[in-house]
Amino acid sequence: MKVIVLIALLISRLTWASENIECAKSCTFVLKKHKDANYTVINESRADVRLTPFSTFKVPNTLIALDTGEVGSLVQELTYDHLRYPAQRWWPTIWYEKPLPIRAAFQNSAVPIYRQLAFNIGTKRMHQYLVQFEYGNRDISSGLDKFWLNGSLKISAREQVDFLQRLFSGALPVSEESLSLFKEIMLVEETDSYRLYAKTGGGQITDGYALGWYVGVVETGKNTYYFAVNIDGKTFRDVQTKRIKFARQQLSRLGVI
Repeated sequence: MKVIVLIALLISRLTWASENIECAKSCTFVLKKHKDANYTVINESRADVRLTPFSTFKVPNTLIALDTGEVGSLVQELTYDHLRYPAQRWWPTIWYEKPLPIRAAFQNSAVPIYRQLAFNIGTKRMHQYLVQFEYGNRDISSGLDKFWLNGSLKISAREQVDFLQRLFSGALPVSEESLSLFKEIMLVEETDSYRLYAKTGGGQITDGYALGWYVGVVETGKNTYYFAVNIDGKTFRDVQTKRIKFARQQLSRLGVI
């Protein structure tokens, strides 16, 4: 089994390296080392532009759900009100065919489950947490269960990085247990040299314009790195793979992974 995992990781890395992503003004990359005030940035002006977070908001949403007790464990089965959120044709079947534990909901970006979690958390608690987290513009006015989906909430790539640094350094007002459980949920890759915690996000903004995000944390034996990428395309399919490839290419180029 270990040999199979190692082969899969090698194939994955070769795939990421097979295409060099050039995106000029249509993307940004921000990287910060822990306890270092400096940022490494591609496209400085875009790094501070606030954009809709899409499913990268599942990072704070999950943390809030854990800290408020809406999610009590990693094995709790989560579902949603199917009348309030009827299945759409474009939904992956994993979103609605059966209840999901929180890690599966997070890794598969299960939108209806997270809309339900936000609804359960409520307006007052949600806003209080986002203010305490200093998360983007903290604006949830466009609807409690959808403000992060091309709605009122906006955040920049640099702000995503700063938020992740506060989160992983234990500076946010959440319990140690909530943070520990959250890190298990966000972990996507573990090797002998690093752990990668990450979350995608993205969607169609208007006809001919889609946005993709990839944000995360890399823990190595010597340091912790926080990163964020956002990238434009004509369709969501254009940015779906490109956002991860671009991020991994930059992390590799800088010797992080």
